[in-house]
Amino acid sequence: MAPRKGSNASVTREKKDRVLPGGRVSGPKANAYANSRIAKSTRSPSKPKRPPGRPFKMPARSHSSQPSSRPTSAVQTSATPSMASTPAPRALSILETLPVEVIEQIFLYSLNLNLPRASPVLAAAVSRDQIYRILIILAFWDDPPTNPRSEPINSILRPLDYAPLTLDQRGTLQEAVFRCRWCTMERVREQIPTIMILTIHRQWFNLGIKMEPDQKAALDKFMNREDDMIRVFRGEGPPVKLAAQLCQHPEMLRVSRIPGPHKYELHVKPMVMVEVRSETMKSIVAWPALSILNFPDHLLRGHKTGFTPDDVMYLEMLRMCSDNYAQNDTPLLPSTISTVNRTVLHEGVGKAIRTQNYNALISLLKLDEYIFRFHISRQGRPVCYTIPSDHFLTVTRVGRDKPHLNAAFFEALIRASAESIPTNAPEIVQWTLENVHLLQRNPSTYNEINGKLAHWLSNFVLRLPEQLDYTQGFPQGQLFNCGQLDPLDLEACRFIEEVLEPCRGPPTNWMPESQFRIEEWWVKK
Repeated sequence: MAPRKGSNASVTREKKDRVLPGGRVSGPKANAYANSRIAKSTRSPSKPKRPPGRPFKMPARSHSSQPSSRPTSAVQTSATPSMASTPAPRALSILETLPVEVIEQIFLYSLNLNLPRASPVLAAAVSRDQIYRILIILAFWDDPPTNPRSEPINSILRPLDYAPLTLDQRGTLQEAVFRCRWCTMERVREQIPTIMILTIHRQWFNLGIKMEPDQKAALDKFMNREDDMIRVFRGEGPPVKLAAQLCQHPEMLRVSRIPGPHKYELHVKPMVMVEVRSETMKSIVAWPALSILNFPDHLLRGHKTGFTPDDVMYLEMLRMCSDNYAQNDTPLLPSTISTVNRTVLHEGVGKAIRTQNYNALISLLKLDEYIFRFHISRQGRPVCYTIPSDHFLTVTRVGRDKPHLNAAFFEALIRASAESIPTNAPEIVQWTLENVHLLQRNPSTYNEINGKLAHWLSNFVLRLPEQLDYTQGFPQGQLFNCGQLDPLDLEACRFIEEVLEPCRGPPTNWMPESQFRIEEWWVKK
């Protein structure tokens, strides 16, 4: 029987719309579908295009009406990130794959403190207390490059293959160490005895000085930090050429040529200084415990909110242990003279006044005055020390709700440099009148201190031009020198009679006064 017409048409279409390998469909329907897709994409160009690639297969939905107790695969898929979005692990560099010991040696050889910031792997390799200890010693130990090596020094600084740094190298390292967060007061304080012991090895034993057995035993006990009662040790040895070259004294140069033996004394002030004295050559050479080339700006300036107690203690420790307080004739090495950025320091003074931090104010004033007066650039010549006059005006504007503390701030500035009081300043006149009236309204003991200071100030301002002329020609004639009054000076006598008597005595040198107790840290506890 002949096939029906409709059946033949269906068969013909099925033949034309055939399925090709790979799942593609060929035929009129497939072409029409493709044309419609192209037309849609042309009509809506702003519609985002599906990313290429095969989409994840959606899980089959269950027709059961009861909820499943297990989480569906769709939830698991949405909670788990795609493997394509996970970044590939970073390949380590050749330097990072080296053993930790080798990285440490490279770091200590280069002394580039930016190396640990290059990668977390390098930072983890060199971030150890032993590395911090070596960096602090290298930064603050004044060791002339001309001296020979010695076995005790190499053992103390192990694993470093030690060689002395030049002055420029040490200055760069010290500045970088001060900027590090790990350079805390506690870490620096712990290394001060070690630095002094290294100096004794270098400037005493390495120079061939011999000692009697009892002297040697006492010095060993001191260097082991078991006892600090004996601080003077004696010995004999060849001429110490270093002392002769530093002082450049003709007589000393002549005596240093004598073959010897010469007699020497080692004077050690724990946490402060090491001195070598030659009885034969009549010379003294000293090395401070901490050789600070430049006090760090961030300690002088303080934080945005002022100075914390730890900041003040840190600054005092650096000031005392670098011997930036002793007024003596001991010739220091040129590299041991500290410097400060006076602009930054007086920014800190103004901040200490505004935040009412009396301890920070005193510490900064002491440091500024000592370095200004006794820096090596003065060559022993006396100078007239002054401070910015704006500090006195700042005191008159801040802290008026506490008049007794306010007067203490004003007196501290006077004790630093009374010659810096601004003349013809309305703020000073107003401050003087208010303190006089305070005593008249309430004649108490504390108000009497304010009133006496105000009375003296009102008269001293009138004599100030004459006082300035006097000190320009005779700097020793300043009212205060290192916080101390000269009782033989006429102006000083007036201050004692009008301000201090009968309750307070004349102030003495305030440089050795400190919150940091140097005598508490040498003997091991």
